[in-house]
Amino acid sequence: QINSNYEITPEISNANFKADYKVMVLYEVDKAAGNIQHLIKWIMDCYTDSCKLILCCEDDVDILEQVKNCCKVIKVDAPVTHEIMEVLIQVAKKEGIELSMSFAAKIATKSKQNLRKAIMALEACKAHNYPFVEDQPIPLGWEEVVEELAAEILADPSPKRLFFIRGKFQKLLVDFVHPKLILQKLVEQFLKGVEASLKRELYYWHAYYDKRLPTGTSALLKLEEFVAKFMSIYRKSSNNRQYS
Repeated sequence: QINSNYEITPEISNANFKADYKVMVLYEVDKAAGNIQHLIKWIMDCYTDSCKLILCCEDDVDILEQVKNCCKVIKVDAPVTHEIMEVLIQVAKKEGIELSMSFAAKIATKSKQNLRKAIMALEACKAHNYPFVEDQPIPLGWEEVVEELAAEILADPSPKRLFFIRGKFQKLLVDFVHPKLILQKLVEQFLKGVEASLKRELYYWHAYYDKRLPTGTSALLKLEEFVAKFMSIYRKSSNNRQYS
């Protein structure tokens, strides 16, 4: 029996325990239009107790002041060359690719401290020529070019637009970007901009042309043919929406 002098009265806390926050990570916020940034600000104001946002950007110059004033700015230095090399070696190891330190150094140096571009360059080099040779070209920035192409096509799926994008396709191929990478990236961007009803057909034509794409600059006609096919499907879908 415990003496009452030594009894401990349990303390009951009245603290209100809140549910865990939901965290949303938004990338490339500096590239978002003004109305999108205003929407982000509205979300931050309305859901501050239940949701936290992490906004990522390369430069905050294009971020609205109203948004920046609600944030704690944390600047992260770009990775140095040897850090990019380490990541490339890790990626290559996981993918079962033999990557020499010297070639990794070339990719890292040419990427100018941009890790994403370095990884995409490694993918493009692998598609173009493997095993790697020390003097093979290292294409950079091709992903952004294809994204711009896809945006232009979605905004204006006309035969006239097809004529204008021919030069961009030619430049990508001359820069040794593998045609299948171009096709794959185009499809990824198209899938983001079309309705669900079109996706199955888009998957079909992707598989169809992926099997028939030649290598090198001779792939130009097939890429144009794929885009023309997509434009036709997309225009037809848009017209049906207008009259429904």
